[in-house]
Amino acid sequence: MTAVANTLVLNIDCTPLEVIPWQDAMEKIIQGKMELVADYAGRFIHSAYQEWAFPAVVRLTKKFAQRKVRLSRLNVLARDAFTCQYCAARPRKKGGQPELTELTLDHIVPRAQARDGMVVLPWNRERVRVTSWENVATACYDCNSSKADRTPAQAKMVLAKHPRAPNTVDVARMAITRYRIPDEWKLYLPETSPWREYWSVPLDDD
Repeated sequence: MTAVANTLVLNIDCTPLEVIPWQDAMEKIIQGKMELVADYAGRFIHSAYQEWAFPAVVRLTKKFAQRKVRLSRLNVLARDAFTCQYCAARPRKKGGQPELTELTLDHIVPRAQARDGMVVLPWNRERVRVTSWENVATACYDCNSSKADRTPAQAKMVLAKHPRAPNTVDVARMAITRYRIPDEWKLYLPETSPWREYWSVPLDDD
């Protein structure tokens, strides 16, 4: 799937929201639920009686309410920008795509220390499920192996950040980083966005 077959969706406040197929974008434009912001120059959509600009970027006409993101291996890796949360390793294939086979999911408080499927987070004493957004982080194989059935403190390792469920900005980044970023999108991505120049290929959930 190439980026030019897809459309970047902005929330009503022009913050990036998600990426959708251009067909869905055109349907929403016709329904009045989205408006065209930028098109792919020189590309058009034709019907028997009409011609439309090919939508590169669209904006919602009503504010979008955030939906929950399913907890999965791919979504955790995407939330963490495909980066080990202990050593900052970012394994990549030739060409720049994330090398998923070199990344694992680490239970920060390990399963071996769980009680009735629950663990206590060391930084805020919150009790959460052992497999939850707050207790799972991306780790390379070396770090995961070194940490073993210990907490980061017990293993004398430093966690880059305290994990959490994705917020609206995280969800947008997780969607956008699965696609090559075309020039038409870049104006609408914040200058400081870690995904502004990043590109990857679409990935399937496990």
